[in-house]
Amino acid sequence: MKELRIAIIGCGMISHRHMTVIRNLNNRGQNLKVVAAAEIDKEKLLAWGKQYGIAEENRYTDFREMLRRDDIDEVEVCVHNNLHTSVSTAVMAAGFPCYSEKPMAASYADAKILYDAQKKYGQKLAVQISSIYNPQTRIAKKMIEEGKLGKVYHARSVGHRRQGRPGYDMPFFTQDFISPTIGVHGPLFDLGIYHLAQMLYVLGMPELESVYGVQSCDYWTNPVIDKLVGRIAPVEDLGVGIARFKGGLSMDIYEDWAIHMDEIGTSFIAGSNGALKFLDVDTTGGPLAVPEGGDIVGGGKLQEPSLVWFGVDEEARLFETKLPCAIGDITGQQELLINPEIAKYNDNQLQWYSYLRGDLTDETRIDSPYIAMQTAFLSEGVVLSSELGRSVTADEIRQLSKSIAIRDQETAFGTIHYDFDEYKPE
Repeated sequence: MKELRIAIIGCGMISHRHMTVIRNLNNRGQNLKVVAAAEIDKEKLLAWGKQYGIAEENRYTDFREMLRRDDIDEVEVCVHNNLHTSVSTAVMAAGFPCYSEKPMAASYADAKILYDAQKKYGQKLAVQISSIYNPQTRIAKKMIEEGKLGKVYHARSVGHRRQGRPGYDMPFFTQDFISPTIGVHGPLFDLGIYHLAQMLYVLGMPELESVYGVQSCDYWTNPVIDKLVGRIAPVEDLGVGIARFKGGLSMDIYEDWAIHMDEIGTSFIAGSNGALKFLDVDTTGGPLAVPEGGDIVGGGKLQEPSLVWFGVDEEARLFETKLPCAIGDITGQQELLINPEIAKYNDNQLQWYSYLRGDLTDETRIDSPYIAMQTAFLSEGVVLSSELGRSVTADEIRQLSKSIAIRDQETAFGTIHYDFDEYKPE
């Protein structure tokens, strides 16, 4: 198998998850080699390089110098929300395929710029959305396509933490999460992409007509913590909405980082003949993201996605059936035995590497950039609606969305200027 030579931009927490997957994939016969890394924080770069055996000459504080190399096959962008469009377009402009972390961007306009950059620069792109790469999503999507639920008319997208604002209540996360210029948005764009993208993908990417949304940043804070973490402005901790799609499908949206409540419920999809309840949606990357003998980077346990199928049979009897869907359980293992190729659809990075090698095509891979862009479109609708105090149409989202991606980044070695096209409404 041909070696793929990888470069990493951003050596924060999520980069360690990428490295864990790479190591686990190499243990399963992949031929992947991380040859260079870039990080503006010198101390972080030094520690990262020592941890993964990256020689000093292959470590860069300015990623633009790294992109002058001619021995790199692809670049993985592990920076924060509002730098994804900035850095990822620069990667593709330099002539490299790009695998970007989620969310695609902090606005729909910027997601569209990044999506269009694929064609502009003739490069491949993927966006990390772990929730759609597992049997839970595949089974649900197939059941809906086969009409098992009848006419699907409502869905719910849910994400909840009792208290878990990254960079605030969870200090081991960077404060970039709560920065109004770098993180920009709270849970709807952070964990919300996993839940919203999964719902949209399983539903066949329905066309949005309008959305009404409200956001809040009213959860408890403390002045001592504010000072410790340098909280300069509130970033929302709750986003809720109701969306209407073409054909009458509706979806209610709930995503929080913190709220005084124990249980909120789960995502589900309801049809005339049945419904599917989504349990333990994967937001951490699946089993390949777990170090051997260790814990998931960033905390938490290995998730075990499953479905509960509710319905009524031909005798008008109600039924409730649990469908185990974890990659590591008997369902996932049997699926792999019957069709080993399905492994390429069980992990973001493995699919990306398979796509780069030509084992998957534009037609056979999951189009994560399109799914991520449409997720940003719906999320932006909630944001705009909350700001305007009324519902917004799909056309209004396109017209009102603005490019807010960082264009000038101040660093210890000077200013990095990012040059990319302004968004032009469709």
